[in-house]
Amino acid sequence: MEGDDLRRFFAELLRDHGYIPTSAMQTMGKLIRLTAEYRDRWKEEHHEILTVGETRTAIEIYIKAIETETRPVRVGPKIDGLIRLWLKEINGRKFD
Repeated sequence: MEGDDLRRFFAELLRDHGYIPTSAMQTMGKLIRLTAEYRDRWKEEHHEILTVGETRTAIEIYIKAIETETRPVRVGPKIDGLIRLWLKEINGRKFD
């Protein structure tokens, strides 16, 4: 996923959800920053790209994990790593 794809994806999320409070915008900013950093690191280490579809799947699982306060479902290592990063850095939670 290129930088423009990442920005478009998160812009779609914002547009689809209408008004977003300031605190949620701060969280969205963290999501964007962490995702871009993760994407770049993953590409450098594994020579694979993080796709918009994978990011969308990760967001869905991340939201479910927050809402249910349960361990995220197991998925491939790329998506799993992104979800765990968000949970740790945004929510201060670790799931082993």
